[in-house]
Amino acid sequence: MSDETETVDAQLLAAANRDLARRVLELLGTEEQFELYAEDIVMEFPYGPSLGMPDRFVTKPGVVAYVRQVMAGLRGLVIRDMTFSSVAGDPDTVFVEYEADAPTPGGSSYRQIYLNKMTFSHGKLLRMREFWDPKRMTDAGDGVFDRQGGS
Repeated sequence: MSDETETVDAQLLAAANRDLARRVLELLGTEEQFELYAEDIVMEFPYGPSLGMPDRFVTKPGVVAYVRQVMAGLRGLVIRDMTFSSVAGDPDTVFVEYEADAPTPGGSSYRQIYLNKMTFSHGKLLRMREFWDPKRMTDAGDGVFDRQGGS
């Protein structure tokens, strides 16, 4: 295989993985989203422990249970201003930045800026590391996010 062919193949894979990252976010909390998860998925939240939640969830059943719990607390979540960036030399990795808003059960508003590092393998989400501001979680109030494992 020539260097040119490898470069084109990597560019096509990177584009396909950016599309997968978009689908993961557009389908948030749905069965269709869960079908995009690898069986051995790892989802990491480096700032989670500051809220008393785990910093990682592993395997598809564990991640699906976590995402369902979160989405139950974030009904009406709207994601906007998504940007997707591939990593040179690593077509399996996609960085995603976006903003999200949701009403909280007590009538206040949750607003957040997210940065995700997503890694794909064979058309499935294998690893996701998500960064967000824990203070915005607690500022949303209503006790929804306070040390209940939800974000």
